[in-house]
Amino acid sequence: MAIQLIANMTPVVGWSPVLHMIGLMARCMGARLHQPSVARYSVAGRNLLPLLMPPRHGDGDIAIFIARTPAETLSLLTPRHRLASYRLRVLWLIDSFWVDRLPPTDKLDAYDVICFTRGGDRDFYEREFGKRALWLGWGSDVLDLGSANAERPVDVLRVGRQPPDWDNDVASAAACAAAGLRFAGRPPFGETPEAQQAQIMSAYSDAKFVIAHSNLAAPAPYVHPSVEYITARWTDALACGAVVAGSQPQGDLELVDWPGALLDFPRIDRAENVARLAEAAAAWTPETARRNHLEALKRLDWRWRFETLAQRMGMYPPALASEMTRLHAAIAAAESGC
Repeated sequence: MAIQLIANMTPVVGWSPVLHMIGLMARCMGARLHQPSVARYSVAGRNLLPLLMPPRHGDGDIAIFIARTPAETLSLLTPRHRLASYRLRVLWLIDSFWVDRLPPTDKLDAYDVICFTRGGDRDFYEREFGKRALWLGWGSDVLDLGSANAERPVDVLRVGRQPPDWDNDVASAAACAAAGLRFAGRPPFGETPEAQQAQIMSAYSDAKFVIAHSNLAAPAPYVHPSVEYITARWTDALACGAVVAGSQPQGDLELVDWPGALLDFPRIDRAENVARLAEAAAAWTPETARRNHLEALKRLDWRWRFETLAQRMGMYPPALASEMTRLHAAIAAAESGC
């Protein structure tokens, strides 16, 4: 019996953390990674039923399907990856907050486990799928890409989508400089998802504070217009020891609720925000980075999510056991150094 991991690995701006997670998951779970040719299926289409409602095979492999959004769920079901060939079927929805885009629940009856990423979606998924629902919150490769770096040449780092007050890096740099803060604008995009993820984690490791705002404070056509949530910017920045500063998504912070992880802006006003950053930067010490990195190791490493899923599947791969041993050793080392 083996684990097959089926995911869309097509590079898209902003998805390098997820693509890195998928590659890490394949390694930690000892899984074979497949990228299907993304097809389009009609939810109501008659030809879809053989894919969604097959008989179970008791001696088949385990399949883990990772969908970027609920709308992508059906496109991963290609003839090569018919659900009938698997003993146990798992679906992991990354942007799980798009609940209105989920196929009708009866079309997902063939999945034994349905994982959702946003903790605030728990009521919906547990109501719709009962004990099949499993929360696997956002994470980061804290063990291999995180940092407790004490030398931080950047006080304030801008990354990704921002509200208008913070979108102009030249103006933000001038405002920060006037307050005695060293500012860095958006890091360049790498040529590959792997290079991009390495570059962004390196940039986080050089910064004391990373600017990230709730999707409601920094709206865009591709984000949810009414549901707040954290993304990899929060978990990756904290993995690298940085503090996340901005107007925070108040409805989705349970993963990052330790003291000092966040610097919340009650409102978006660059002058006011810079003044708060200057005050916080004056109080910053290397202990802040060590604490955030340690808490991220304990709470945010993707390996914790993989272990939770492995326990639910009833199959604990040897490669994951080895990775968890490394993770526990890293936590012990970080605790002894604090």
